[in-house]
Amino acid sequence: METNDAVIDLTVACVTSVKNATGLELDLTQDTLPILDHYAELAESPRGEVVSLLAPMCGAYFGELIRRELDDGVWHVDPEKHSEWRLAFERSSLRFNPLGIALEVLLRQDVPDWGAHLQTPVEDQLRVKKALDVYGDVRDQDYYRFSVRFEAIEQAYLALLNNPAGMRPKG
Repeated sequence: METNDAVIDLTVACVTSVKNATGLELDLTQDTLPILDHYAELAESPRGEVVSLLAPMCGAYFGELIRRELDDGVWHVDPEKHSEWRLAFERSSLRFNPLGIALEVLLRQDVPDWGAHLQTPVEDQLRVKKALDVYGDVRDQDYYRFSVRFEAIEQAYLALLNNPAGMRPKG
């Protein structure tokens, strides 16, 4: 499945920016998420204009990494409104906004109305909650990391795949 040009452009910009800032190269694998976390930490107390540049780049990279790792995601993109972006999955009911997650990671706080939290129909929410409860409480400083968010998303996705009620038929 092809990725939207806006996602590709922002992902490339993120890879370039991280390399320029840290000397390290992102390669769209889970192993590079600690590098992205480090890059986000470099922007300590970022101003609004910095966040408005970094969140779309980091979010696109993060979302594209997840799409590739889980081999199932589909981007829903509104080039005019980043808060409406979503990554949805064809084999499960899970969806969320990777740019919203990036915004929360950069600001180190929840940001309402950006869709950063995992979204599923009501009938799947308990299954996702149980899957995430396995991790126990997560410290705030860890919750606002791309690497921890990836683990939570992967866990929720797998829980929904292993539940016939949480699966969508292919086709």
